[in-house]
Amino acid sequence: MPGRAYPQITNQSARRNHYWCARPGLKHERMAVDHMATQYIIAQETFGGFMDRRHFIALLSSISTVFPFRSYAQLAKKMYRVAVVGANGPQASMRELSITKAFMEGMRDLGYVEGENVVYELRSTEGKVAERTGPMVAEFKAMGIDVVVAAAGVLAKEMMRHTSTMPIVMAVSPDPVADGIVSSLARPGGNVTGFSVQAGPELEAKRLQFLKEIAPTMVRVGYLATKKEWDDVDGKSLQIAGQKLGMTPYLVENSLASSTEAFRSLESDPPDALVVSHWTSNWVRRQSIFDFALHRRVPVTYPWREYVDAGGLMSYGVNLVDQYRRVGDYVDKIIKGANPAELPIQLPTNFELVINLKAAKAIGLEVPAPVLAQAAEVIE
Repeated sequence: MPGRAYPQITNQSARRNHYWCARPGLKHERMAVDHMATQYIIAQETFGGFMDRRHFIALLSSISTVFPFRSYAQLAKKMYRVAVVGANGPQASMRELSITKAFMEGMRDLGYVEGENVVYELRSTEGKVAERTGPMVAEFKAMGIDVVVAAAGVLAKEMMRHTSTMPIVMAVSPDPVADGIVSSLARPGGNVTGFSVQAGPELEAKRLQFLKEIAPTMVRVGYLATKKEWDDVDGKSLQIAGQKLGMTPYLVENSLASSTEAFRSLESDPPDALVVSHWTSNWVRRQSIFDFALHRRVPVTYPWREYVDAGGLMSYGVNLVDQYRRVGDYVDKIIKGANPAELPIQLPTNFELVINLKAAKAIGLEVPAPVLAQAAEVIE
């Protein structure tokens, strides 16, 4: 309003504002306030202690032009908290896993540096998903976790029972729609999104094809899996592909309750070859599988190269290291405000055949050159 008087600015109040910012670590802010104090004093002398609206706006404009203030975000970086949760395996070894390292590398590529702007909380239910997930989610809520990375679909589903708001990114899920985790691949519809390892029936057919090429006389092929997997897409695909290749696939049922019985069955009636399913608990029992294969001289194919790195014969499937690196993209999007309900489930894009010649030699198997030529990596 023209002619309206605004509060009087005195030399004393200007100096008080100046000294208020004269603190360690705020050198640039002090310089800006020095300028402001000087302008206030000039204003008093020029306008007789009063400043109208027009001159006040001009003063603010000159201050921002001469020395813009740093934003709060520049003064204090936001520290994000991301929980990475495994379903199986010891919690103490989480950081050393190649997949954990891959995820952190992917995050680093996106600008997240541990200890500077992100903190990782590494946890594992160590095979006790139902018992430990609830207390773990409660802990995450108290800690103010921004995003949870769940290693398996079964873990993400259990977490959904305890929270409908905390964002969860699945790193690996066989079939999240069939498992009731998301409404659809294109639009998950809840607080969970992430990545699937479901690549259609062609993947199981390819695994059996490679197995047939290195062990052409095999007929009975055991499928170490849960009953649910046998009845779902993977199991049905395996059965169809096996019949076309002249094999007889059958279920060697494995579960948390019947794991001992499964291995007893393998020892008493060994198959000609064995296919290990995606079920993450098989990874926990990998040494038992390796021991069986060596003792009975049975060729075994695995879903991921991590089995082969640990001593298994052969794997064909999703490159988990690459997939975990991609998980960082979704964590970044959610941190920046994306809604998990609207982030489509990502399907695998990178598949690889890995062969361990040392394991082949141990069971008296010679891998044909054409198969070796197709391998992404051959472990000597």
